[in-house]
Amino acid sequence: MFFDLIVVGGGAAGFFSAITCAENSDKSVLILEKTTQLLQKVKISGGGRCNVTHDCFEPRELSRNYPRGEKSLIGPFHRFGAADTVDWFSSRGVTLKTEADGRMFPDTDSSQTTSACSVRPTPRGSPFTPPKA
Repeated sequence: MFFDLIVVGGGAAGFFSAITCAENSDKSVLILEKTTQLLQKVKISGGGRCNVTHDCFEPRELSRNYPRGEKSLIGPFHRFGAADTVDWFSSRGVTLKTEADGRMFPDTDSSQTTSACSVRPTPRGSPFTPPKA
């Protein structure tokens, strides 16, 4: 079997990369994960509610929250920032809510909501091929 792109790692970044490629190209994509625990950190982040992003939509200001990468993150945050993250989840039917401290969570307060939208098939099909038992 041939794949145009093989993504190593079934975490948030791996899934996001695979979904983005699958939705924006005609490339075939395979996600490989060495464990059976796909999106494991997503499921436990934010106490099981999945802290998706922060209510800070200005890239320079948002980058100040990352002291070790502040300057190097300004450019990437201009290309895909918090507003893009909110839009990305919204386009998949996930509504986010903002807490008093600025953290943004799915309105269900469940990380299962974000995990489920990540493994839902894209218009061209699922980027995920389950491991063989």
